[in-house]
Amino acid sequence: MISITQFGAIGDGAHLNTEAIQSAVSAAKAAGEVLNIPAGTFLTGTIDLMGVSLHLSAGAVLKGSERMEDYPIQFYRHNEMGPLRALIVNIGHDHVSICGKGCIDLSGQAFYDHSRYNIPPTRVPITPQQERECTWFISERPNQCLFFSDCTDIEISGITLIDAPCWTISLNRCRRVRLTGLTIDTDLNTPNNDGIHLCSCEDAIISDCHISSGDDCIALSCITDWETPCRDIVITNCVLRSCSKAIVIGYVYSEVRNVLISNCIIRESNRGLCVMCHTESALVENVRVSNMLIDTRVRAGNWWGNGEPILLMAVPHATGSTIGQEPKRKTDCAIRNFHVSGVTCTGENAMGIIGTNGNIQNVSLTDIDYTRKPSANLPLKGATFDLSPSEQRVTVPEDCALYVAGAQDVRTERITTHGCQIIFAE
Repeated sequence: MISITQFGAIGDGAHLNTEAIQSAVSAAKAAGEVLNIPAGTFLTGTIDLMGVSLHLSAGAVLKGSERMEDYPIQFYRHNEMGPLRALIVNIGHDHVSICGKGCIDLSGQAFYDHSRYNIPPTRVPITPQQERECTWFISERPNQCLFFSDCTDIEISGITLIDAPCWTISLNRCRRVRLTGLTIDTDLNTPNNDGIHLCSCEDAIISDCHISSGDDCIALSCITDWETPCRDIVITNCVLRSCSKAIVIGYVYSEVRNVLISNCIIRESNRGLCVMCHTESALVENVRVSNMLIDTRVRAGNWWGNGEPILLMAVPHATGSTIGQEPKRKTDCAIRNFHVSGVTCTGENAMGIIGTNGNIQNVSLTDIDYTRKPSANLPLKGATFDLSPSEQRVTVPEDCALYVAGAQDVRTERITTHGCQIIFAE
């Protein structure tokens, strides 16, 4: 194992170590060794791993620079976020791990204006407490913190990641991925700071993670490559909290299939489990969700979601950032073969299944215990489902547990609603 200190890295939290660490990466690559970050706080800008594995010792902090000039633009362009600016990059190199008991501090607070909150229009006046739940204003920021693309056999385990300015861990077109035992703790006022985002990945396991994030905890999509499906994914044994969506599958034109989600606790989240599909060229299929505890709390601010424990939606999307990116394929159904069982929900809004002309098919909800609870923030948006990025809105009765519309072959069995209604709309 090679240490970055052998190449002049200084762990005082003040000295910029980018050149020293990159030199250590090159030496580790030549020697076929793992690169070690010892105890100390090592400040750095962008590091290209070039296929080298990283070990963070106990007490080690790899701290991202607070200056944008230390994150040079990479040649990769993200469909939604634009030119890549990241802390750690690994593109096209297989058999890479980032493991250990240390911490990666992504210095996200340096890239936001904390003098005021970004307060959206609301139906009722917003209180000072609700104002403090709104997002910071976005400034220029690194947009993909740990970025892997076109890699096979990737493992990230054991480490802690904090304070991401944007997506924390992003994997794109990667195969055989293992993300285990991670603690991800990001600021609850920071937009887009997803915990883990898998784009067009195959054969991935996410397990035993604790994630608290302003934006999505775990997202599965095809944002970086609409033509390549995200498939064969397992999510299990995680504890999640999100100001947006704890687990989200799909987005705009994404094709996601073969997903197992089990044994997770979702708490204090603006939305629990969500599926998002455009009415055309999108597909989420073959998903099983089991043995979950989901608790939702409506968050004030520009977060997507409005307290729905479970929401499946296949409606027209309105997203300016993806105009002109439509894939060549057409799908005859948006969501199918989706089965949920053994879930206890406490929510500030109802569960929902909202399709368009029957484009949600073969869905079952079995052994669900749902309890509606009061909400201080629900009046901000009103008693509706938030179907963003669609402009469509659905009004939800206050005594509703499950609302189904625009779908076909939705089956419910052994659902306890504690006095609330199950509504199948015409």
